[in-house]
Amino acid sequence: MLISNIKENLELARNRLLKLDRMKSIIEESTPAESITTENTTIKESRKIVIFSDVSLERYRKFREKGELKRSNIYIRLVRGEIIAYEIPNPAHASVVAILSHMLLLWSNCQLVIYSGLDITVGNSEYCTDIAAEPKQNPPPAIGSVLQPTIIIEVARTETLTSLNSLPVDYFSANAQTNLIQVYLAIKIFDRQQDSTVAMLAILYLRNNQVPNPTLNVPNPSPNTPLMITANAIPNLAISFGTAPLSYQPTAFINNTGMPNGRLTGFLQCTDIACTLAGMPNYQLTIPANLLFPEYVPARVPNNFTIDLWEVQQEAFNINLGFLLMDILLNLLLLICFPE
Repeated sequence: MLISNIKENLELARNRLLKLDRMKSIIEESTPAESITTENTTIKESRKIVIFSDVSLERYRKFREKGELKRSNIYIRLVRGEIIAYEIPNPAHASVVAILSHMLLLWSNCQLVIYSGLDITVGNSEYCTDIAAEPKQNPPPAIGSVLQPTIIIEVARTETLTSLNSLPVDYFSANAQTNLIQVYLAIKIFDRQQDSTVAMLAILYLRNNQVPNPTLNVPNPSPNTPLMITANAIPNLAISFGTAPLSYQPTAFINNTGMPNGRLTGFLQCTDIACTLAGMPNYQLTIPANLLFPEYVPARVPNNFTIDLWEVQQEAFNINLGFLLMDILLNLLLLICFPE
């Protein structure tokens, strides 16, 4: 397909992203629980914004170099020949990416190489990751070697849950660049509510997706009950950790992914214990070190990479609150300077 009318198409894509963001905010504020069904959850979450179709990988890479894309201020990826717009850069997104990268680096004692914006190529698809990390190699790999991360982290502000949930299919593929990826973590930051609270969701995916066997929930279960292995396109665990409980729409979406019962935890209802302090046990997301270091875990690297989701929440919330106050001050200034 000929890539033409670039400026107009990018502007249209950005406007659609902004409109989709506003629509999601309205839905989350106003949708009653009884109106949520599998069908309307899928429809409202599945909108994707295609800028161009039938695009080769070579043409896509040339397109990314164009000045119009940089000026449009949107994130794009190539998915099976379609150039898709999925995110608008914003301070909360950047801040959460920064703190998670910092956590990985400190925890690994600098034994992980952290990449921001690493391109992951799978067939005729190319994804630009928010965070990717691979074990440090000694000696360093030769120039031009294929980077092989063991963990990918994506942070979403505008990007939908459907989009985030579509990524493990390629991230856990047997491609040369992806066959060592063991962990994919998605962090979703929802819209600020009228009371200035914000819902947030951490979704963990594992290549070897083992979950507790449901038979362990019965009285006197067998001590030798094995773990259950489920498809790695299904989340292993999801934790709601924002300052607002998770609304009906994303709750229904997660429940419809096929994730086993009891694996969606955290601040789901107003009666649940919210994530209000550092170190709260329910809001610690733990990833075994041997998943990030598949050959051997280096000395002085702890056995588990534990993310205190309160720290992530505070980073995202403080940025959101700061820009809210700035917006209020600007509006007041406009009223003073330009009274009607």
